[in-house]
Amino acid sequence: MISRLEGDADQQIYAKRRVDAFSFYQSLSELLKHLKEIYEDQNLIRKCRHEYVALKQLNKLFSSFYSEFTRIFSFLNYDDITLMNDIQDKINNRLQNTLSVCLIEFSSLDKLKIFLQDVNNKQRVNYQLRDEQRTVKSIAASKKRFVSSSTSASASTTSYVQLATFSTLESE
Repeated sequence: MISRLEGDADQQIYAKRRVDAFSFYQSLSELLKHLKEIYEDQNLIRKCRHEYVALKQLNKLFSSFYSEFTRIFSFLNYDDITLMNDIQDKINNRLQNTLSVCLIEFSSLDKLKIFLQDVNNKQRVNYQLRDEQRTVKSIAASKKRFVSSSTSASASTTSYVQLATFSTLESE
């Protein structure tokens, strides 16, 4: 690993990479931790923490929400249990209600994601069907109102013509 380093990173670890150095690296993970402390973008981490706290599904598709969720937590050092608890607070109310009613214990974040994605897709289909039914009923009601108003309009026109004819006949 050390032979692959160059530039600033090589200079940063030069003094500690020798075995006879006063405080040399005991393991590769110690070396990587040292480089991470030096080169990791703290503003990016801070920004991701802020985005993570503010993230909510709201009206987004679950797949869009989850991709944003994974993008953000990939920069953060959270374990699966924390992520599973957090995602339950960040999903929309419909999914939260479904999750609270089903009482299933999920063993991994992936299993929870698959469940939520499936529920979200089914709910979306149900809501689309309901909206289509409402639209069909609304169109039928509009047609019925139009037909009845047309009938009453033609009836009132007929009545007006009859009244005008009657008035003309009386004046003669």
